[in-house]
Amino acid sequence: MEMRQLHYFVALADEASVSRAAVKLSVAQPAISRQLRLLEEELGVPLFHRTGRGMKLTSAGRVFDGRVRKILADIGEMEHDVRALKGVIEGKVTLGVPPTESHILLPRLLDTLRREHPGVDLRIVEAFSGDVSELLTTGHIDVALFYKAPRTKHYIADELLHESLYLLQRGDTTAPLETPIQITDLKDYPMVLPSRRHGLRALLDQVCNDMGGSLTVEHEVDSLMTIVRMVETGNVATILPFNAVQREIAEGRIVATQIDPMHLRRTLVLATTTHHPVRASMRIVAQLCGDIVHDMAASGEWQGILSKRQAD
Repeated sequence: MEMRQLHYFVALADEASVSRAAVKLSVAQPAISRQLRLLEEELGVPLFHRTGRGMKLTSAGRVFDGRVRKILADIGEMEHDVRALKGVIEGKVTLGVPPTESHILLPRLLDTLRREHPGVDLRIVEAFSGDVSELLTTGHIDVALFYKAPRTKHYIADELLHESLYLLQRGDTTAPLETPIQITDLKDYPMVLPSRRHGLRALLDQVCNDMGGSLTVEHEVDSLMTIVRMVETGNVATILPFNAVQREIAEGRIVATQIDPMHLRRTLVLATTTHHPVRASMRIVAQLCGDIVHDMAASGEWQGILSKRQAD
């Protein structure tokens, strides 16, 4: 069994056609057909059903497909790790980040990678925290920053910081006299919030229920930018971390009031998937994310962070 046979097999499984696999691999069709025949003869079972509409994996082919992909992934990771021993870190990494954090974290992260680790090919997925957690759990992303969710066996997470949440209103609105505002007073503010499937909304609903409070939700919108624009121009409020609207607050377009940090706060975590071995490129992206968050917290660039006493 040869490596090229495994690569040819995976391409055939993906494309379901010898001609399309040949184009994908830039290899002549007869060469692919011949190597597949040799592979099936060696295994003693057919791996594909040949039909007029293409090729479909047999039951043996499906078993073989799962094992082959894992073998090829392990070999690729081994190659990256061996190169890393020479001080050269290479490889693709998919990073998930919530939109409330991406604008303050990603510029510094991308700049550092470009200067110090140009061989790391970073793909970024921006999504609400709950979606990031789900993508990490299913193995679709490698590294993620998101807000604390129930632990699972599908990722390993470390807490980075605790963050307060703020009631946000239009800039010309009079802020609440009591600061921080209490959970039970939130009912007096018509809100635009994400839908219930998102982590922030689930946290708000849970805390209000525990504290005997409630929320007056007039609109459910699953877009951070739209939520912020609605607050700026309308008569609705929302609840977000300070950093999500730092520029709008500085320019006077939004006024922020801290909400009782003893009962309403979020914990930012950094996590890596357990669906596949941690590659050197994944480790460096995770390390840089953690370092940048801690540096920004220490310098005051990451605002709205709770002190250790408040968090405890």
